[in-house]
Amino acid sequence: MIRFSFLSLFTRRLTILAVIAGLLVFSIPTHGQNVRPPDNAPTSRQHIEVPSPNAELWRPIRNREDADDPDPAVRTPPPRALIQNLWLEVQSGQADIAGTSQVKGVDSAVLINTQGEQWRNFRMEQLPPVGMWLLSVALIGMAVFFAIRGQIKISEGRSGLKIMRFTLTQRTIHWTVAITFVILGITGLILLYGRMALIPVLGANAFSVIALVAKRLHDFIGPVFGIALILQFILFIRGNLPHIRDLKWIAKGGGLFGGHVSSHRYNAGEKGWFWIAMLGGSVVVVTGLILDFPIFDQSRQTMAFTHVLHSLSALAVLTASLGHIYMGTIGTQGTFEIMRTGYCDANWAKEHHDLWYEEMKAEGNVGEVPEKAQQTSAPGAVQNA
Repeated sequence: MIRFSFLSLFTRRLTILAVIAGLLVFSIPTHGQNVRPPDNAPTSRQHIEVPSPNAELWRPIRNREDADDPDPAVRTPPPRALIQNLWLEVQSGQADIAGTSQVKGVDSAVLINTQGEQWRNFRMEQLPPVGMWLLSVALIGMAVFFAIRGQIKISEGRSGLKIMRFTLTQRTIHWTVAITFVILGITGLILLYGRMALIPVLGANAFSVIALVAKRLHDFIGPVFGIALILQFILFIRGNLPHIRDLKWIAKGGGLFGGHVSSHRYNAGEKGWFWIAMLGGSVVVVTGLILDFPIFDQSRQTMAFTHVLHSLSALAVLTASLGHIYMGTIGTQGTFEIMRTGYCDANWAKEHHDLWYEEMKAEGNVGEVPEKAQQTSAPGAVQNA
């Protein structure tokens, strides 16, 4: 009984193993047998088209076209074209490309300052030729005038009699303005033309030192020039106010056309230079201070516009100053010594400012001046003739 039960159990388990083995054999293809897939089954080389609603949604957005466009690839811009379109918009300068920022400041939200490109083009391409033309025309004009007219001599020669024309205070302020103006003019020209004129000659390293020194002098001398300019306006405004007789002086070109023109303490040419220096110099000083102290929430647009005004006004005043310097040095005999000593010769005054000469003569201010008094230029040093 026991044997029968053991044999029966063994036979049952063997039968189960045989069934499992048979299933495994029939499920594995025979080696070398070709298994043909169904006719409608896809092959490995076929592309299965799976519709994507998301792709259809984003396609018109990426291609910037209507969803019903039959040929979307025609209007798809390449990345390079998109970048070019961006910079075309930047270079147009119509509006700054701005965003939002948590940083507090006047230009904190500006991503691209489009007008900065316009300012750079002005500074590098337009301003240098303008300044070169102005200065060149002035220098050529002075050279031609000197070649034709020469130095304007005192026709009657020196009389030996002197008239005090400028006090020590007036001359001190004038020379302060003149010296600071020359320093500002030279350093400004170095900063404007140094890259083109000095780097090819001296090299970049040497120019960097020169440019740094020029920049520091320009920044610190500017306020001194501004203060001296205000004092000069106070001291010299008397006599420089316009008068009806100035029109005759202008019409005759200061005596070049139609003979001598009478004038008082200052003629129309000297008055014109005075107001050019005062008004133009004031613009230079104010704009220079704005550029010197960019700590009052000036925007980049404000700074760029200020630099344009500063540059153009400085070039205009510098060009006009060449005529003043010429006439005050080699252009007219006896003029330079007036600002050096404070005294002018009586014949010089009679020929250039006859009305003022008659006034000084009537007041008894024409006479001989001791050598020591000429060196100190102290008031009251004139001895009546």
